[in-house]
Amino acid sequence: MTIMDAECDDDFLRRVHNSVRQMELLDPRDSWKHTGEPPPVQSPNEYGQICPEHVVRAPLGLPPNLPLTVKEWRARKIDEPDFLCGSWLTTTSRVLVTAATGLGKTNFAIALGQAVSSGAGFLHWTGRRPASVLYIDGEMSARLLRSRLIDEAARQDDDPEYFYALSHSDIPGFAPLNTTRGQDAIEQLVAEIGSVDLIIFDNIMCLIAGDQKETLPWQQTLPWALSLTQRGIGQIWIHHTGHDETRGYGDKAREWQMDTVMHLETAKRNDTDVSFALRFRKARERTPTTRFDFQDVKIALVNDRWEHELTDARRQGNLSPRAHKALEALKNVLASERASMLSGNRRGAHRDDWAAECNARGLIDLKGKARSARTLMNTFRRELVGANRIACEEDLQWLL
Repeated sequence: MTIMDAECDDDFLRRVHNSVRQMELLDPRDSWKHTGEPPPVQSPNEYGQICPEHVVRAPLGLPPNLPLTVKEWRARKIDEPDFLCGSWLTTTSRVLVTAATGLGKTNFAIALGQAVSSGAGFLHWTGRRPASVLYIDGEMSARLLRSRLIDEAARQDDDPEYFYALSHSDIPGFAPLNTTRGQDAIEQLVAEIGSVDLIIFDNIMCLIAGDQKETLPWQQTLPWALSLTQRGIGQIWIHHTGHDETRGYGDKAREWQMDTVMHLETAKRNDTDVSFALRFRKARERTPTTRFDFQDVKIALVNDRWEHELTDARRQGNLSPRAHKALEALKNVLASERASMLSGNRRGAHRDDWAAECNARGLIDLKGKARSARTLMNTFRRELVGANRIACEEDLQWLL
């Protein structure tokens, strides 16, 4: 039996790959340096693998512990993000929300959680899909938690079916979440619910034992938090500030493994006790086309309704002639029956409809090179977002 006839298991492939790296003449990608011939095209076998003497790895079934080239990363199949709210919260997000005591972070967290569970929009963030949300309170009495849950359901005109709330007082001997016993208790709840997309932990000071100035309490919690991420369970961790109300209390290393860090600051109003400014201190999901969702925003609970005001002045920048024509094409789509209704009474246009309108106006050529058309549409999108003319979310865009 030849090597070509043998099945290529991962261990054998790894050994061959490492050996070939030391023997440049055997690597088809490098042989052209010596022969002048282009490297041969490699094909995977029936198992989706490249056989040993074919050192160019297959796009599928790549050994997970080897570094990949850019081309291999491009070919690698990775699930698209499962967004739960706007463009900032997904089922793999780890979010830290910091605020001073009494600022309204619990009311905000409950409102956000109920909106996410219903698939509704909240503030300026677009709703996605109904999701299963588990809210864990470690501070309030069951009576006060019940009151806040019911008040928020009334604001949203609905008792969300997939929003679950747990009071720490309902579990005798509630164990901290940096212990195995505490983590096991939450795991049991998740199993009983059946499927959870997002857990809101309110708050770190009450749910994790130890001196929060030290790294150890969070280090004991982090492996479990990462395991939740691997299973597609998003997390929002609420945290207090200390005497310094500009940052979360204690060890800053807590932020290192977070995808998003939100900070709530005082923004007093005479007509309400719940008002604050929200700022994104860290935002890994932010891109030039989604920065609308990551703006600073002033939030208030007034007359039992949530209000918000985007603090970005949104001064409109100048446009190139072609971008101006692309904007006119977008406006035409938004004025037609092709537009979709978004939260906040906004009208959104799908990327394909906008591209079709740009094609009709001669701005792009959909019958030519598809890649060229996509590149031009991306250029229009970036310029219009940068000039504060439009906001985007995945395949939708709308006017500002």
